[in-house]
Order: sequence, then C-alpha cells, then structure tokens
Amino acid sequence: MLLEISVPVYRRDRWGRLEKDGKIQVSSEVDTLSEGYKSLKQELDALLTEVDAETRLAETGLRLQLEIDENTRKLTELAKDIELASEHYKNFKVFLQNLGIDPIKKQLTFDKHLLLSSGPVSDVAAKSDLPNYEF
Repeated sequence: MLLEISVPVYRRDRWGRLEKDGKIQVSSEVDTLSEGYKSLKQELDALLTEVDAETRLAETGLRLQLEIDENTRKLTELAKDIELASEHYKNFKVFLQNLGIDPIKKQLTFDKHLLLSSGPVSDVAAKSDLPNYEF
C-alpha cells in the first residue's frame, strides 16, 4: 500500500510573520498503516528540521493557515469598519457645524450668530396612500 504525507512549510518573514513557503511531500510503500506513518513522520520531521522550517506537524500547518485566514478576515472587516466610521465622523462634523457647534474644539461651543439667524424654511406635505376609515 502506498502511503503519502504532504505538509505545508512555513517560514518567518523579516517582520516575524509566518508565511507559507512551500510544501514537503514524502511517500513510501508500507505493509501496515501505523508503522508506515511512524517512519514517514520521522522522515518528514527530519526534512523539516533540515530546511529550518517553522512547521513540525501537518496539524500545526493547518492550524496556522486557519489562523492566517481568520486574521485576514478580521483585518478586512476592521478596515471596512474604519472606513464607515470615518464617513460617519465627516457627516457628524457637518451636522454639528450646521447647528452652530464647532466640532474641532474640545469644549462644546455654540456660534451665537448661527443659532440666532433664521434658517431655511420649507413646507412639508404629507400624502397617504392608505384608505380613509371612519370610526
């Protein structure tokens, strides 16, 4: 029976982050699965040590890849949230300025000229498409 083990290899970049650097694959004809796995695992560990990789076991590599994927997803969500919050902040500053409040100052200060001046007035008409019910 042919037994094959494939393990991703991770190395640290210059900032200390783990990045996938390649894959080591070993295979052998074995009589029993348990004995074959033990010998291939030892051979795989020796190869990983020889190439000075951070990965020691297949489970470790998979766990690291899942962690990288999760952190990437979180960073993407955070970037979107920051972008949305920046837009809300800009709109809020405009809103405060229209109320006569200086959004830049630490204290809540009102511009008396804006507060006392008459603002634009517009009529609003309400229209209802609902039928009139009399009670």
